[in-house]
Amino acid sequence: METEALIVKYINILSETMRQSMQKYKEEANSRELFNLTITQLHYLHAIRELGGPTFRQLVEKFNVQKATVTDIVNRLIKRDLVFKKQSEEDLRVFHIYITEKGQELLEVENIGYNHFARKMVKCLDEGQKKQFTEILRKITTDIER
Repeated sequence: METEALIVKYINILSETMRQSMQKYKEEANSRELFNLTITQLHYLHAIRELGGPTFRQLVEKFNVQKATVTDIVNRLIKRDLVFKKQSEEDLRVFHIYITEKGQELLEVENIGYNHFARKMVKCLDEGQKKQFTEILRKITTDIER
């Protein structure tokens, strides 16, 4: 089997293992909501957290979509009590979006799941291999983000 095909095979195995690892957290009361979100809604939650109270316009620019799309997704997140919007004091035409406590808890559960998976993934490696693997992942993610 050629190298790229093997890489794809192993990435698929890792993806399935990560899904199974995350499934463990589904049983927790606060994490059931995580598995009822679309991947787009989850991306928006992450973006709202990272941008720290973005405006609708900032989300439009980040995701390169129409304002109506952002409005629809944000309204769905508001209905689920994962985010809220607050009118700007400087410009009353502008609203900022913030993550609620429930939204923060949901992202924390997701983070716990990822940490559990990462520990599971590298437990078979010695320290030198972990450092080597970390360097390879850094190189890959740096190149992908360009």
